[in-house]
Amino acid sequence: MLWLIVRALLGRGAPAITLLLLSILSAGAAAAAPQYIARSAQDMASPAVAAASVEDRTFAAELRLDGGALTADRVAAAVEEVRTAVALPDLTVISGLVASGAVSGAERGVTAPLGYRDGFCDQLVLDGRCPARAGEVAVAAATAQTLGVRVGDPVRFRAESGRSDVPLTVVAIYRAKDLYADYWAARELVRTGTDDDETATDDRAAVFTVPETITRNGLPTAFVEVDGIGAGDILATTAPLDVRDRLREAQAQLVDRGYETDAQLSVLAADTHNAQLDVVRGVPVSVAELLAVCWIALFLAVRHGGAVRRREVGLLKLRGAGRWRMLALSVGQSAVPMIVGGVVGVVVGLALVRPRADVLSPQTARIADLGSLGAAAVAVLGSLLAATVAERRTLRAPVAVLLRSVPARRFGWRSGTIDAVLVVLALAGAYEARAYAASSAQASWLALLSPALLALALGVVLARLLVPLAARVGRQALRAGRIGAAVTAIELARRPSVPQLTALLTTAVALLGTALATADTTSRADRDRAAAEVGADRVLIVTAPSRSQLLSAVRSIDPGGRAAMAVVASPNNGVLAVDATRLAAVARWRGEYGAREAAAVAARLRPAQLPSEPTVAGPAVTLEAGGEGRPVTVRAAFAAPDGSPVDVTFGPVTGPRRAYRQDVAACAGACRLVSLTIGPRSAAFTLRIFALAGTAGGVDPAVLADRTRWRTATAVGQLPLDVSTDQDGLTLSGLVNTVDRAVYVADTPDRLPMVAAGGRGPELSAADPQLGTFPGPKLPVTLAGGASALPRLGREGALVDLETADRMAGDLGIGDSMQVWLTADAPADMTRRLAERGIVTVRDNTTAALADRYARQALPVTVRFQLLAGMVIVLLAAGALGVVAAVERRPRGAALIALRRQGLTAGAAGRASLGTYAVVIGLAVVAGVVTTVVARTVLRVGTPLLPDVWQVLTAPAAARAAPIALAAVGSAVVFAAVVAMSTGRLLGQVRRLDEETGP
Repeated sequence: MLWLIVRALLGRGAPAITLLLLSILSAGAAAAAPQYIARSAQDMASPAVAAASVEDRTFAAELRLDGGALTADRVAAAVEEVRTAVALPDLTVISGLVASGAVSGAERGVTAPLGYRDGFCDQLVLDGRCPARAGEVAVAAATAQTLGVRVGDPVRFRAESGRSDVPLTVVAIYRAKDLYADYWAARELVRTGTDDDETATDDRAAVFTVPETITRNGLPTAFVEVDGIGAGDILATTAPLDVRDRLREAQAQLVDRGYETDAQLSVLAADTHNAQLDVVRGVPVSVAELLAVCWIALFLAVRHGGAVRRREVGLLKLRGAGRWRMLALSVGQSAVPMIVGGVVGVVVGLALVRPRADVLSPQTARIADLGSLGAAAVAVLGSLLAATVAERRTLRAPVAVLLRSVPARRFGWRSGTIDAVLVVLALAGAYEARAYAASSAQASWLALLSPALLALALGVVLARLLVPLAARVGRQALRAGRIGAAVTAIELARRPSVPQLTALLTTAVALLGTALATADTTSRADRDRAAAEVGADRVLIVTAPSRSQLLSAVRSIDPGGRAAMAVVASPNNGVLAVDATRLAAVARWRGEYGAREAAAVAARLRPAQLPSEPTVAGPAVTLEAGGEGRPVTVRAAFAAPDGSPVDVTFGPVTGPRRAYRQDVAACAGACRLVSLTIGPRSAAFTLRIFALAGTAGGVDPAVLADRTRWRTATAVGQLPLDVSTDQDGLTLSGLVNTVDRAVYVADTPDRLPMVAAGGRGPELSAADPQLGTFPGPKLPVTLAGGASALPRLGREGALVDLETADRMAGDLGIGDSMQVWLTADAPADMTRRLAERGIVTVRDNTTAALADRYARQALPVTVRFQLLAGMVIVLLAAGALGVVAAVERRPRGAALIALRRQGLTAGAAGRASLGTYAVVIGLAVVAGVVTTVVARTVLRVGTPLLPDVWQVLTAPAAARAAPIALAAVGSAVVFAAVVAMSTGRLLGQVRRLDEETGP
């Protein structure tokens, strides 16, 4: 029997090879699916952690220690308790000790905690040295400026509810390298606040010291803070559910011991596990569609291949062969290539997709291998069942029917019932898909399968309509004498393969089109989100001595303004300050940001021309002034040519007019005057300033005599100086209780223009709106436009011009998050060029890298397999089409040759040989495109584009013409190529007949 089967296969090599290839494709794809799921689930873990905020990646524990319990030993024991409880690989544990209170200098105090954190000096840029002994502290630059202290000065700290001050010595002035680095674990230790509207004090960054300063000075209360920060591989090296369970156990233990805990990392672990389940759930849908199409394709291939064996089966029946012998001989010719193809498919699938042994855990790898074998076995067994069912009709047919040259076409009640069931299922799937699209619930399997069901049902309905329509067209063509069209239409009406091929090819085109459209949509959603969250093609997080120095450095590196832009972000305040002169060239702009063109928004943010800047130039600067009352000092704040701050103190000034000279090497070029500050704070005074000049140039006397060129403090609730001018110059007066003793150069608009998104617009449309743009005083603002979203800030925030805001602030200070935005073609050595100007890069972000992380989340991973399955499905359908065309070649060739001898032209014969399949392919492509459009736009099949349902920007179009056209054209080309190869011999027979008969 086996030898007979082998001989039969060798005699009909083309159908056997086709069955072999179809089986390899189906079994290989099925075997690859579990491996793909395992690898993808593993690969999703690290990007999920990398894309999450540090708050979501942290396990935080805090313990309050009071009075006598505040000792070094108890602090160390608390830290060790937390470390032991949360011990996990790739979890970085950082501990600290913080006491709330206020720090004060000689004249003023501000609210600021006294704190310690492991290795804090490595995260700071220090002007001075790192505190090493009890009583030594490092003070934030903004705090030091407010207190008026420098390195070496004494300060005092008083704890909340404390009765005495702790004397401290400033050994460093610091600024944070990166306020939003993982190290800080989202704690408010270095994020400075803005001046309160009603009091003279404000919340400031921590004053850092060693633990002994807190434990040895009798403070009433302090808090031990321990943060476990998850690294990128924490959910890859340990299963997400294991991480979640371990952190929950640790949380329960620590709470019982008096700790307050926050386990956001456990929530992230659970979310990551759920995302992995989405892949486990989504990929099998594509596998199910692939196997269904495969079995249908194999069913058609075997059934039409059986037409070649009809006469053999009829003769065997005449000779009295047994039923089982005929079944074994018939099915065996299909089973052998299917089984061999299944084995080869498993080997190929595992070789292409199976991860390395060190990527998956042994248990996961074992489960994936068993799943691959099981999926391949299901594919092969289903193929064998399809082959058996396909042969059943031939084996049950009477001898008279089997010996006919043309098989009977029958549409019995069974096929009608199957068609009706398919239509009902398609309608149910469409309803489910639409219902789930309107809700946030997870779609059911029926909803996910709705594109395939809809395509199959549409193909069946079209096939049912095509046969009678083709018969009618054929009759009309015959009456009209159009023989070629009549032959093609009659072929469509008579060939039993036409309905099944129409349904199969429609399904293949629809599934590939849906996969391509979905892949296109998810890819654009990932890129759009990444661009909105980064802001430009590349963003450097930097540390700089001041905002003006950052602005100057970037402008000097890129004088043309085409590749780089200085930016200062204050996420806590929801403010983004950009160099508006470069916004259009550098930012990844969208219409949601306030206007279709970035240049239009830039024009609103920045006045057409800022007022001229009063400057001094020369290595020495002279102040001509006189005063009444107690002697005072005059501190002139300048911005050097590179933007760095330069402070020059004159005085004490008293008595009649005289000159006060100071050497200022930094102003050998031109220094811009920013402000004048009078001290000490406890003195009442009247000061007249007649001139301020350098050896190579000075402030225009007209500026000193123009009251409109000077302004006082912008913060509400602060008693400012009394400022007046006359032809002789500038007069400043202050009382003992004058809080803000500075006068600022008014080289900016009265109010800072801003574009606001979300609730910030109405909020800042009050009678006197103010905005905390940078650390320090709030600035008066005016609404210059609205937006539905802003880069980096999302749906809530405000966009302002950096230079205008920096001048209005007048403090030459820093910002929360200092950045340099770059275009894709910016110089590759930007970090080096910035470093040469004192700007240190601490982090480098790109839109492409963030988009890549989003592309490794659940939906894109599932869609990529769906796309691969769609391509395989088209190949399976093409294989079935090739078998049918090859089987029908002989009877169709005989019919065409007979017609040709009766006078059918060669052109009509050629068109008839290909016309039938051309109509089927064209109809299937059109129906597949319609199904794709319906599935993507009406039903909106699938899951949310982004796992956290991020909805800052308008979602990209669900279906675009390009991917759908690619699916249609690609499928049509593949199908046409298969038909051309299968019917080539038929056309050859017609041509040979022409050569024999002559013209």
